[in-house]
Amino acid sequence: MIIRKTLLCWLLLVCASFSGAQEVGYYGHRIFLELDGQGQIPLLQNIFGERKGYVSKGGTLNSSYNLLDVAYRASLNVAITEPVGFGIEFSQRFYKVNLQSIDEITRNYKDSSGVMITEYLPAKVAYLPIRETVFMPKLFVALNDSRVPCGFASEIGIGYSLIQFPQRDLEVELLDQQQPDQTAQVKDKLLDSRAEEFRGLVFMYGFRMNYPLTKRVLFHIGFRYQYAMQFNKKKFRRMDESEYWFSGREIWSKVNLRRQLGIFSFGTGLTFTL
Repeated sequence: MIIRKTLLCWLLLVCASFSGAQEVGYYGHRIFLELDGQGQIPLLQNIFGERKGYVSKGGTLNSSYNLLDVAYRASLNVAITEPVGFGIEFSQRFYKVNLQSIDEITRNYKDSSGVMITEYLPAKVAYLPIRETVFMPKLFVALNDSRVPCGFASEIGIGYSLIQFPQRDLEVELLDQQQPDQTAQVKDKLLDSRAEEFRGLVFMYGFRMNYPLTKRVLFHIGFRYQYAMQFNKKKFRRMDESEYWFSGREIWSKVNLRRQLGIFSFGTGLTFTL
């Protein structure tokens, strides 16, 4: 009789452990895929970071605020316990940088004979497009008795970023052009050829809400705070080390400031359980 009761207790404990394991995740599904879009209006950048820049319309450069800042992302995640999950995220973000402080371009370099050459040209230069690719491990923590991936949760991540320039042939408009081919000469030496890409980190904290649509699909919405940093500033040439109108060090600094001021983003998308 004692043996039967002992076996029955063990059987109930085993069944309870299996039923409890099924509670982790969403309807027993621990693995989930997230697809969404992110976006922001870079208010801090427009207010504190830079003046209005120029976009090309109809072959001419027109003054415009720096408004483009969008991203898409995908992440594969797993619910470790009811309130905790872990994931790996891939994202690409697209935005622009204004390289100019005033309507002028400047360079100061030594030519092949060692003579210092200093040039100033009144000019307008279009925004520099940026494509930033980020690989990020992240952690989910459910809030208010929610369970990952359903309900409210905060997310924390540290990502490695690769910053590239998909379009380096920027439009240039010289305000006092003296030679027929002067614009072409300026464009040929506009951006330092050694500054092809930058690398850095992204520290992210976010808050999100996941709302169930079906037993396999959820809708999510939330916002993120991001802090960015870049590596190897000294690797890129200063103005007096480069014959280009925008040296590698100048471009590095402009992109770094733009990333640091683009700190808040809003996103929405779908979550699929697997």
